[in-house]
Amino acid sequence: MKRMVLVFVILLFLPILLVAGENLADYPLKIQVIESHWHRHNGIVDGWGRGNIIDSETIHAFDFTYEASEPFQRTIGDAHYLAKWKKEPLKLEMLVGEIGSTDKYKTYDLKTSVREDVYIPSSEGAIAISQEEYKAKQQK
Repeated sequence: MKRMVLVFVILLFLPILLVAGENLADYPLKIQVIESHWHRHNGIVDGWGRGNIIDSETIHAFDFTYEASEPFQRTIGDAHYLAKWKKEPLKLEMLVGEIGSTDKYKTYDLKTSVREDVYIPSSEGAIAISQEEYKAKQQK
């Protein structure tokens, strides 16, 4: 009986311990979530959206879908999430920090389609602009 309780406790807390021990340096990408939509059914969140993937040199728009136990929010201004490729360019692992904590994170697996343009926010959601238009806006 004690062994079963111990196994249950380990299985319950192992995912929390693994995520809490994430090394942020292993997540070199910055993710801006410009548009995010989701709905819940049977306790599972199905989500989709649009955003930008920023690495040290480039920025590219991407579309994504995900399934999780809870949704995440879009980013505002210069805010971003950290991420890394699991299978470039088809799957990302993204870290979302827990509000009120500096060292607790939840991971999300995003199925992705990377685009050549860049998304910018608008009243209608994400709008795609060319790399040239984006660079011109950044110089202003």
